[in-house]
Amino acid sequence: MHVRRAAATLALTLAATLGAAGTTQAAPTADPDRAAGKRTVLTFEVADCEGCRFRLTQGVSTLDADEPRIWTSRERRVEDGRVTFRPLTRRTHGLSVTVVAPWEGHTGYLTTVAWRYAGKSVGDPVTLEEAVTEERASACWEGTRRRRLTIPVVVAEVEVDGVHERVPGSIAFVPTTQSWLRPMREVWDGVLGSQDVNICR
Repeated sequence: MHVRRAAATLALTLAATLGAAGTTQAAPTADPDRAAGKRTVLTFEVADCEGCRFRLTQGVSTLDADEPRIWTSRERRVEDGRVTFRPLTRRTHGLSVTVVAPWEGHTGYLTTVAWRYAGKSVGDPVTLEEAVTEERASACWEGTRRRRLTIPVVVAEVEVDGVHERVPGSIAFVPTTQSWLRPMREVWDGVLGSQDVNICR
């Protein structure tokens, strides 16, 4: 009788142990994005550019890596004058923003937001009349640590040299100069275009 009770007790103990182990294995894993760091709700306010397609790209050159760190978001469209992204906050450092407007012809490049024009300091205002006279600009944003940020962006139709002829194109810039990273790049009448990832440093 005692042997049977001992065997039954042992069986119950093993069942409980295995059940607990099974429960542990079935526990959901942590969200890798949440574990990697916080996110920033990044909104661009864009007037007169309904349907424009925005995309974020981070390209950062670091001393401890042979290759630059590159990340690209999904494309999002401007609706009701706004477009919002939710990147990991660490991905805002060295961020560039490309814009494709509905009116653009065959330009051969992606219109890129100018975060700063040469000679401007952080906080300086920039008008469209000023922007179209500029010759150098930065496509690289220094980034933010804030959880939520809204940045106005000006996107306007301009005529540019396309692949075969003059075509409608776009100029895109922030009307208030933002913190920026090098390099400063050549622009034509204020238009900053990219054919590859902007590597920031």
